[in-house]
Amino acid sequence: MIDLRALREDLLRRHGPQGWWWPGEEPFEIAVGAVLVQRSRWEQAAVAIANLRGAGLLAPTPLAAAEEETVRELVRGAGFPRTKPRRVQALARWWVEDAATVERLSDAELRVSLLAVEGIGEETADAISLYCFSRPAFLCDEYARRLLRERGAEVPGSYPAFRRMIGPAIDQADFGVPELAELHGLIVEEGKLSSRRGATAPRG
Repeated sequence: MIDLRALREDLLRRHGPQGWWWPGEEPFEIAVGAVLVQRSRWEQAAVAIANLRGAGLLAPTPLAAAEEETVRELVRGAGFPRTKPRRVQALARWWVEDAATVERLSDAELRVSLLAVEGIGEETADAISLYCFSRPAFLCDEYARRLLRERGAEVPGSYPAFRRMIGPAIDQADFGVPELAELHGLIVEEGKLSSRRGATAPRG
């Protein structure tokens, strides 16, 4: 079993403290960003978020009530113009209708509720749970998959299988929510560094 506490300490030495890490000032903005960044770059998502803010729609009630065509034009830069407007509005409706009840939900129940929202898959649900609602979650994304493989772990290809595999190591590490939030940031920083090394490595 991989020692995630030792991994975190190693990454802290390499990259320094990351803090809460995920971009965004308010929980809803963070959640919208988590949806908009799907299969896009952060720079694209940031432009779309700025457009929504400028139009007064970076809040659950106005975004849920907006015309889809209006939202489409504002978030077009994040790609997938047919699906992402629907998805951020579905998130906004969930926020209006259900976010007030989140405190009564267990971590597992919150995750199930998020997964029922159009466009929110397992990785996005974990990101929103962790960074918006301070629930313990480990993001089993491609950065984490690649890093653990580099460290000798056998990592399944699917998100659910990876999540099941890493569960005992997460339990053993006994991280608090701030530590989990920072760990994801550290893993992303390491992944970016590895990508830069790969891009500059000699070929053949």
